[in-house]
Amino acid sequence: MQKTRPFWFLLDGYGWIVFLMSVITAFIIQQWWVVLLGIIGYLLALLVDLAGGRALGQTGAVRLARAEQENLELKAEQARLLGAIRERDERLSKQVDK
Repeated sequence: MQKTRPFWFLLDGYGWIVFLMSVITAFIIQQWWVVLLGIIGYLLALLVDLAGGRALGQTGAVRLARAEQENLELKAEQARLLGAIRERDERLSKQVDK
């Protein structure tokens, strides 16, 4: 059974750095609306983590790597089959032209 991580989004270090920098900036310039930019930055950091697969954990990252490898293999097989079909069509068109 897969171990659940209900609060995985709180473990994002880059997101916390962006958020804390916005809080410090808001304190220095006394413009507290800047914290909203930090919240947006935190969410963008989470989005980048999700897109990159870091937030998936170890087993999720392994599954993502396997899926990417399988996708590459399928694309190579597709290219090989399309090449064979083109060669067959060329041979057939040459036979018909004779």
